[in-house]
Amino acid sequence: MRKTILIFGSLAAAIFILFELNKLSLWSTGDAANVFIVLSGALFILIGFLINRFLQQKRENHRPRILRKSNLTKQEHKVLLLMNDGLSNNEIAAQLFIAESTVKTHVSNILVKLKAKRRTEAVKIGRDLHII
Repeated sequence: MRKTILIFGSLAAAIFILFELNKLSLWSTGDAANVFIVLSGALFILIGFLINRFLQQKRENHRPRILRKSNLTKQEHKVLLLMNDGLSNNEIAAQLFIAESTVKTHVSNILVKLKAKRRTEAVKIGRDLHII
């Protein structure tokens, strides 16, 4: 958020400086000044759009591939990996040091998010999505 404020604040300061320099220039009489103002405004809008798009892509690239493809949390992904190994809920709970009821909740969430009816189907979908 601070970066965005600094970037757009800098752009606004640059626009102000350009307008002040325009007042001092020799060719700022008549229609040339209006054209300069319109073109510089359009240029800064374009620059702001491109910077915002770049920052948005940068944020999206930092998300793990797993979360982008299936919306699984890290813990749900761990449970799915252990399901792929054929472990039961009790064995998964022991492996991850969590309660068995928590594993059941994670399995339920995985089934919903992957639109699967059974654990084996969720594992197959996970393989198809290349998250296992």
